[in-house]
Amino acid sequence: MGVRAGTSAIVIGAGLAGLATARVLSDHVDDVRVLERDRLPLEAVPRPSVPQGRHAHVLLASGQRQLDDWFPGLADELTAGGAVSVPADLGFISSSMSQPLLERTIRGLLLRQRPNVSVSDETAVDGLLVEDGRVVGVEVDGVRHRADLVVACSGRHTRFLDQLAGTGFPAPPVSEVRIDVACGTCVVPRQPDDFAGALAVAVDDPALGHRVGLMVPAEGDRWIITLASFHDDGPPADPAAYEDFARSLPLPLIADVLAQAEAATPVMTYRMPTSQRRHVERLKQTPAGFLVLGDAICSFNPLHAQGMSSAALQARALGHAISRHGSASPRLPGAFYRRAARVIDLPWRIAARADLADPRISGPDLVGTDLVDRYLDKALWAGHTSVPVARRTMQVQHLLARPETLITPAMIVRVLLTAVTRPRRR
Repeated sequence: MGVRAGTSAIVIGAGLAGLATARVLSDHVDDVRVLERDRLPLEAVPRPSVPQGRHAHVLLASGQRQLDDWFPGLADELTAGGAVSVPADLGFISSSMSQPLLERTIRGLLLRQRPNVSVSDETAVDGLLVEDGRVVGVEVDGVRHRADLVVACSGRHTRFLDQLAGTGFPAPPVSEVRIDVACGTCVVPRQPDDFAGALAVAVDDPALGHRVGLMVPAEGDRWIITLASFHDDGPPADPAAYEDFARSLPLPLIADVLAQAEAATPVMTYRMPTSQRRHVERLKQTPAGFLVLGDAICSFNPLHAQGMSSAALQARALGHAISRHGSASPRLPGAFYRRAARVIDLPWRIAARADLADPRISGPDLVGTDLVDRYLDKALWAGHTSVPVARRTMQVQHLLARPETLITPAMIVRVLLTAVTRPRRR
């Protein structure tokens, strides 16, 4: 640990982004304090400020590998908490669980394994302390808490950049993809005779209504089922209508589980109007002593399951930046934001390309989108019959490989041969 005696940091937010950031900072800073406005329950239940925590989540392989590296024993702790092991054709066993269970488990490991980290709940930060162009701490209930570095992991609606704009630091430019996605989630008992799969994903043609279903196993022998649609009223709350919505998907698996299930929970809804990326890497002037990370930089369409892994990879990038510049350096914000942008570029483009296939969704133009989209569409179809193409496509989607690895000569031959021998059906 390259800890400098006497240095301190404050992390705002105890979600996964905040916990990963605290873990990274614990290698470089003497005292790390995590401040969370919610009460942090002992049970694995959703928190008020994380409404999306109720819905189905998938942790990508890149995020899981990084978390396993930071938190020894994580897989065993999750299994003990009821998480379900999911074999994957990527060389590892992943776990499926609710987001609250993942956060609670990581929080416990963080506090046990990193003695220089503390977490305070029911602690709402009122604002930043700014002196001579530098953030020097935060204010909570009129009390000033000083720190060498403050990192806001407070979500897409973070207000701290707006506060800094009032002190002369410009707000970053923002890119938005207007997805207008509406989700509805219920939880049902998981039966031994349910379909022989670890999870189910059903997506219809984006040009023909664009409905999505996701069903993942979770602790307590449960299925978490999330149905979603774009630019309409979304999945209905009535159980019968909800099942009918699931029946409209191109695969019957989710609807069949709903039809056989007993004691389903009420449908919980969530709506996100836009995917949003703050281009903090383009800022010409940023205050020393302050960073934003996670959804505060980029909040993805939740159906692409990229947010948690992106946050973990951003935290890793922060560690690299601190190793080079130090936690108190005025050069740290710019260096980190440039690294974070490289982390975000791939999942942002993957998600934006997928979303913009729906003609009702609008967003920024992506260079080369039409040509790349046509090829990637063929690659996805080729993955139905070609194991090498399927494995490489999964590695790209899990942020373990760059998209360029799908454009090698060998891959192009496999993809194009499949397109000729197995023409795509709707």
